[in-house]
Amino acid sequence: MTKHLSLILAASVICSVAGAVLIDFEAYADYQNLHGVNLGGVTFTNPTNGVVEIYADNRFAVSYHSATKAIGSFDGCVSVNPMVGTLDIPHNWVSLWAGDSGNDTDYWSLEAFDSNWQSLGKVFSVQWNGSPYTQLRIDAIGIKYFKAVSETCGCGIGFDDLEFGCPIPEPGTCLLLGSGLIGLIGIAKRK
Repeated sequence: MTKHLSLILAASVICSVAGAVLIDFEAYADYQNLHGVNLGGVTFTNPTNGVVEIYADNRFAVSYHSATKAIGSFDGCVSVNPMVGTLDIPHNWVSLWAGDSGNDTDYWSLEAFDSNWQSLGKVFSVQWNGSPYTQLRIDAIGIKYFKAVSETCGCGIGFDDLEFGCPIPEPGTCLLLGSGLIGLIGIAKRK
């Protein structure tokens, strides 16, 4: 009976886990270059200059969505594009926030790709002054790579609060899985 109970418990845990990962960059030091560093499910790179730097406490007017740190790559105050994220395994959605301390015009995009670098979709922010941060999200099956690009010349923005994950199972899926497990337990008891 304990074995069957643990199977039911495992199924309910699987159904309750959302599978989302949040990376807010707070664990890293100001000025730290994260280019090529696995951050726990994702590796950021900047193929243009090899810099994915932590910016803290509004350094160069790079603000943040939460807490006190964001990432970026700047030449003076101009963003060096693109910021590329490589996920360890494909996921079904990716979300990122971008902005700065304001007082300029900003515009950015987020594009997702499959493992063959085929585009799965691209979304654009509206033009705004960089503050408050804006969020872009792409939902697509099999996202392996994504690119975040500051689309505005002469302006720099920071990126913060990356989230990615697989879809949450529908309640009906959990009910079906649970019913199947109960049925298997019934069959095992009869034998």
